[in-house]
Amino acid sequence: MGRWGVLLCLVLLVEPGAAQTNRRTPVVQVVEKVRPAVVNLTAKQVVRLRGRTLFDQLFPEFAPPREYETQSLGSGVVISPDGLIVTNEHVIAGAAEISVRFLSGRQEQAEVVGSDADSDLALLRVNAKGLPFLPVAEQDDLMIGETVLAIGNPLGLENTVTVGVLSARDRTVSSPRTNRVYTDFLQTDASINPGNSGGALVDLDGRLIGINTAIVGEAQGIGFAIPAKRVRRVVADLLRYGRVQPAWLGIFVRDLPLAQKGRNGAGIRVVDVFPASPADGKLAVGDVILSGNGRALASRDDFATLLAQVAPGERVELELAEGASSRRLSLRATTPPENLGEQLLLRYVGVRLTARRGWVVVQKVLPNTPAEEAGFTAGVVLLAVNGQRVQSLQEVNQILTRDYLRSSVLLVIGHEGFQYHFTFRLAP
Repeated sequence: MGRWGVLLCLVLLVEPGAAQTNRRTPVVQVVEKVRPAVVNLTAKQVVRLRGRTLFDQLFPEFAPPREYETQSLGSGVVISPDGLIVTNEHVIAGAAEISVRFLSGRQEQAEVVGSDADSDLALLRVNAKGLPFLPVAEQDDLMIGETVLAIGNPLGLENTVTVGVLSARDRTVSSPRTNRVYTDFLQTDASINPGNSGGALVDLDGRLIGINTAIVGEAQGIGFAIPAKRVRRVVADLLRYGRVQPAWLGIFVRDLPLAQKGRNGAGIRVVDVFPASPADGKLAVGDVILSGNGRALASRDDFATLLAQVAPGERVELELAEGASSRRLSLRATTPPENLGEQLLLRYVGVRLTARRGWVVVQKVLPNTPAEEAGFTAGVVLLAVNGQRVQSLQEVNQILTRDYLRSSVLLVIGHEGFQYHFTFRLAP
């Protein structure tokens, strides 16, 4: 074969396929795999407004509330072929109707299986089978600096893909909606804007490693996602119970002064152990906890995040400071007592409650307690707990079971036609 024949063969072998192979990068392959499982959500709300004129106020029966519709846009991820979809709770909060639009253009109406504002996660279901889906990652083995992709519906731009790296794990972020502090968020420089909320954060293996949330509105080049570990825990509870079951160890903790902390700033002090709880007899006031399930605990928020990732029945492995060394302790989490709210108010505030004619009433004030010092007397009515109106003991227990790890409780008391606000510490 002559020289020109050899060159012709080389051109034929190299030119046609080389460009195509180089363009189908790992990122492109992952996008092709996962995009069909990311959906666009439109949540419609009905808002009712009463008139503000003097006539409206004097004659409300002649001025019925006006109604109008609003809608919010967000994203979701199909996590099973039979129509289960995960999104952020704030995307669908208060929605009267939720519309789901798939990459193919197909549209379906969704129902809410359950939601949890504290975790900012919601589980939806559409009546469909055989859908493309993206299961939640099982392993918690993410590497700082690895390539990640955010897919969602930012600013109404459907199925937008942005690429970045995993910038950090276990970031502490405060939610302006719930005033809850999260200490386990994933951080990425992949762009996450309003509308991305509820969308997918995936790695180059195509695993769903987090649910994106535009939680910090002023962020530039910084995005956050709820990690897969917490998503798995919340989804399992919503499917089984319709709500998130809190985990209970019976331990109340406080932050340690910096000078008393252990390695890497870890260490929280036990300030109370609830009787008949999983920790009763195994931990004592004054013990210092260094880590939980292999994660360093440097604050009460870290401890709250640990329990948010644990389901009742699962074990929690604690590392406790013991002199210059440490010891390990294993506790099995349970569900909190049904009357935990009543027990907390009795133990830390000093009031025993009772239900009377549709009201929650203080039955007894214990001597030498914060309630007695605040001037509480038997017969005053408990109107609200942590900003929520209450009319039954069940409501009191529900609110405080959710909020028992807070450092304080806000009570609103009604007495002789006036309302009084009091804040009491929870635990010593």
